[in-house]
Amino acid sequence: MPGQPQPQVERVVVTEEQRRALDEVFCRLYDKIRRLAARVRWNSSNPTLNPTALVHEAYLKLLKHPPDLASKSYEEVIGVFSNAMHQILIDAGRRKSSRKRAFADPPDSAGLPIEEVIAIGTALQELDRDAPRQAQIVRCRFLLGLTVEETSAAMGLSKRAIERDWRCAKAWLARKILPAGD
Repeated sequence: MPGQPQPQVERVVVTEEQRRALDEVFCRLYDKIRRLAARVRWNSSNPTLNPTALVHEAYLKLLKHPPDLASKSYEEVIGVFSNAMHQILIDAGRRKSSRKRAFADPPDSAGLPIEEVIAIGTALQELDRDAPRQAQIVRCRFLLGLTVEETSAAMGLSKRAIERDWRCAKAWLARKILPAGD
């Protein structure tokens, strides 16, 4: 309408160099990132969040604000994509839980209830600030379903360090997520 202020649209400026760098890494690691996305423990009844769509959404999310991937190791690049996929799942869960329903969705045996995914995502944001390595281990083990050995290889840490941080992170998350007395 004339005379009314128009909403501000975020304008993203991505240089050709940034886009090329992201494209190169994305193409080179696509199969690995796609396999990781396929392992995501998520409600499989949501057809819009299949592994391929999740990977492509992560790419688009990263394209809006491309990270400097040139200075990152292979493990760090995988971590960047896993973080992007995790945030997409959290956002999708928040959108889904905010809708009014006449009946509750039955829990899916292949995934967690949306409320738990959101609670874990919120707690992980706090853990990222306090113990980023533990948060990354939680993402690898919980979100991507990696074994201790796979997490160790992906992060370049010893199996013993992964196991120690995994125990600490699980205890920390339990205190944050579970109500007192559980």
